[in-house]
Amino acid sequence: MKTLIQELINQYDLNVKKHSYNRGNYYITTFEEQYILRKVNMPEEQIWFIYEAINYLRDNNFNKVSTLHLTKKKLPYSMTKGQMYILQTYKEGQEIDFKEIEDSRGVVKLLAEFHKTGTDFNTKYRKSETVEIKDIYENFTKRSKESAMIKKNIVNISQKTPFEVMFLKDYKVYNDLQKMAISCIDLQTSIEVTNQARLRKTLVHNDYNYHSATKIGDEYYILGIDNCTYSLQILDLSNILTKIMQKNKWDIILLKSLINIYEEIRPIQPQEKNILKANLIFPIKYSGICNKFLQSKRRNNYTMFEVKWLNMLEYQEEQIKAAQYILNEL
Repeated sequence: MKTLIQELINQYDLNVKKHSYNRGNYYITTFEEQYILRKVNMPEEQIWFIYEAINYLRDNNFNKVSTLHLTKKKLPYSMTKGQMYILQTYKEGQEIDFKEIEDSRGVVKLLAEFHKTGTDFNTKYRKSETVEIKDIYENFTKRSKESAMIKKNIVNISQKTPFEVMFLKDYKVYNDLQKMAISCIDLQTSIEVTNQARLRKTLVHNDYNYHSATKIGDEYYILGIDNCTYSLQILDLSNILTKIMQKNKWDIILLKSLINIYEEIRPIQPQEKNILKANLIFPIKYSGICNKFLQSKRRNNYTMFEVKWLNMLEYQEEQIKAAQYILNEL
């Protein structure tokens, strides 16, 4: 067992009973509570931001995120040899599996509760008016152009790799999905939704996936909000729904039920719905493959692309059907 760094513990008001170490984290048991002392690599300003965000959420009755504890010097982090750590209350839970319908419903409901509470948040450490928020319309347009560029490059290659052959066979399907997604929004919609997010000072998790939550008993809890910032909450929702759909072969019935669960707690505005539709239809995995392919310089290292492409093809038919449903029925 790795020895607990006494210099870190001395910075907190803790009476340690026992501890364990795993993957850069210390799990600490005192006579009153359990904690996790986590190594973090983020700016000091971000630590202060998430500290105040957590307090704001908990003060407004969202208690499903762990408290971040201060040191004796009233800092939200401790430090040794230039490395920062944060101390949070810890309870051991079960891992989340998006193939389990109950887990999918639980994490979407949890996200809706987080979003509903995470509005009108003010802090001196960041201004919603000046924070950088990605323009969805411009981003999708840029990604679409990347895909077209790859096709042009591959066509001119005489000796094609298996991946390049597969790409030319199916790329049109995914390019059509990109065009369909872009048709749901325009630059003005993107600007207006972004302005609303700035005005309402909406918090987002910014990295919400099955690693971000845990199940304790019958309840779901957020493990951490390290990347939390001001942005479009609908992006959190679309990202988690896309991940769930990829695990469940784009089950339309499940998708509709998850959106209903979210809206029972945090209603989606019409312009947000357009952003949601665009994000769900846009073939993000295909776009990611294209982006990495453009950056790759070694053609003998394309096995990775083959594997990802084949995994994507497994639910291609269901994804196309789901896209049509989202476009016309959602």
